[in-house]
Amino acid sequence: MDNLIRNVVELDKQKRLEIDKLESEKAELSAFFREEKKRLEKDYKDRAKEVFNNRKEELEKDLSQAKSNSLKDYKKKLDSLEEKYSKNKDSWLNSIYSYCIDDFKKE
Repeated sequence: MDNLIRNVVELDKQKRLEIDKLESEKAELSAFFREEKKRLEKDYKDRAKEVFNNRKEELEKDLSQAKSNSLKDYKKKLDSLEEKYSKNKDSWLNSIYSYCIDDFKKE
């Protein structure tokens, strides 16, 4: 009977040690999962930030190119308009003057 009690006590002791070991492993796993979650979140945020910055650079480049093209087009049209004005200003003025004077004379 003493032998049986000793065996039960020894078995209980071993099982408590195993349970303590398993609880320790569980705590280590929980800590590992928390750290892994933090690492994955950081990686995700870093990748998202990189994608955002790359897209922002592309858009800024496209915007700069569109601005440059618009400015060139504006200058081209302005030059064309100034050239037409320079060529035709005298005839336009004469035409307007004649129209006004002719209307005045008719009255």
